[in-house]
Amino acid sequence: MKVLLINAGSYYVMQKTVIPLGLLSMATLLNENSHEVMIYDRAVQGVRIEKILNAFKPDLVGISALTFGSFKDAIKVSQKVKKYGLPVIWGGQVPSLVPEIVLSEDNVDCLVIGDGEFALLDLIEAFGSGRSLDEVEGIAYKKNGEIVYTKPRELRDLADFPLIDWSFVDPTKYFISNVSCEKVLHVYASKGCPGQCTYCYNTCFNKRKWRPRPLEHVVDEISRLVSDYGADGIYFADDLMSPNKKYLEKFCTTIKDSNLSFYWGCNMRADILSRGELKLMYDSGCRWIFFGIESGSEARQKSIKKNLNLNNAQETMVWCNEIGIVSTTSFIVGYPGETVEELKETVKYMLELASDVKVGSNYGVIPKSEMYDYLLETGKIEKPKTLKEWEKLAGMDKKGEHFSLATPLEKRVVVNRFLYMIMATKTKKTEKHSRFWFRRLVKQTLDLSVTKNLKSLVLIFISAKQFLEIMFYSQLFPGILKKYGLAGQRKK
Repeated sequence: MKVLLINAGSYYVMQKTVIPLGLLSMATLLNENSHEVMIYDRAVQGVRIEKILNAFKPDLVGISALTFGSFKDAIKVSQKVKKYGLPVIWGGQVPSLVPEIVLSEDNVDCLVIGDGEFALLDLIEAFGSGRSLDEVEGIAYKKNGEIVYTKPRELRDLADFPLIDWSFVDPTKYFISNVSCEKVLHVYASKGCPGQCTYCYNTCFNKRKWRPRPLEHVVDEISRLVSDYGADGIYFADDLMSPNKKYLEKFCTTIKDSNLSFYWGCNMRADILSRGELKLMYDSGCRWIFFGIESGSEARQKSIKKNLNLNNAQETMVWCNEIGIVSTTSFIVGYPGETVEELKETVKYMLELASDVKVGSNYGVIPKSEMYDYLLETGKIEKPKTLKEWEKLAGMDKKGEHFSLATPLEKRVVVNRFLYMIMATKTKKTEKHSRFWFRRLVKQTLDLSVTKNLKSLVLIFISAKQFLEIMFYSQLFPGILKKYGLAGQRKK
């Protein structure tokens, strides 16, 4: 069959579009099984969907909507595809969490729940052979106006997943810059996380399991990106790079022994690394790490079941600084029931932390998370019935209008003050990295201007609006800045 895989666009401009790893993995597997596949990424391609459909003439269309911000475009694309009489299949992390909402849309026929590769392969072969969809595990679909859920698909060993064929897209369109390199691309070395954080989707989506890929597969994919496309940096997109010392040592040794010329970064838990392990990571090419700390309050750490040792995390940032690894730490403000004092604790902890970059964001509701269930049970939210209602609920975090005892304005000021500090901060002691994050935002805006289509103009407008919001909220509320200890905190 001819299969068109579409990455729905969004209007999020704080970070450049990431190469669509999920679609690339699916396209590779389908191609290996004699299906003709095309990827159409609406995040980077300005071509109209009608032109793609008329030229490629697919038998079936799969749409990836990774976030609530992608839903609007995914619905728009689905409507246009259905005019051609083609089956429309959705997939992605967020759609997998709200299958009944997705399938309430008239123009969506089926949804792949969880890992998409083998479920989509079985589904396509069922469509082609006329076999009942009831036999395809891990999907939901509409039958006589009712939603049918098939048997859940077991999480598969990642050794069974294909080595990604990068030629389905142009990887150079996804290059991002980072503190040590200019041509960074994303690769994944594992899936999942053993954590049980109450705000996260992981417990439902990955069943709290961490699954590594064979490292030879990872090295092979990186080798192709370096040799064929000139990549000089790799950001491992894993939720958690490594949960234990044994795997971390094997990973770093494998990367170092590959003799490939690239730097890399990853996501790690902040309280489990020793100084020796960080040095091992650095020696194998690691130059940046993202740490999700999420709260500077001991009590909140326990209530969200993150249970991070805040003292250990402080020590980790000092070690990163000494070794030469750029550290980014993220924090969530506005948890349900969070008090002003808790928020003050978090701000104080952030300011005292030795990390290079400190990111604050307002709490946003994630379906199927333990915290979402709590909000439903306590009547603080009503269960969304449509994608638009979910999009509206998910978008509330951008204004800080949620459930804590701090006011929405206070939360917006705190979050934007830290965003301002990112742009004003030197992430390294050398001038090469001076104001790096500000320069990267400017570069992303300039990249958008090259496209010269209506969407790029809209994104440039949104980017300018977000910049003005950062400046407005970070500068014009001295009383709130003083209340939270942020007055005079401009740069390192």
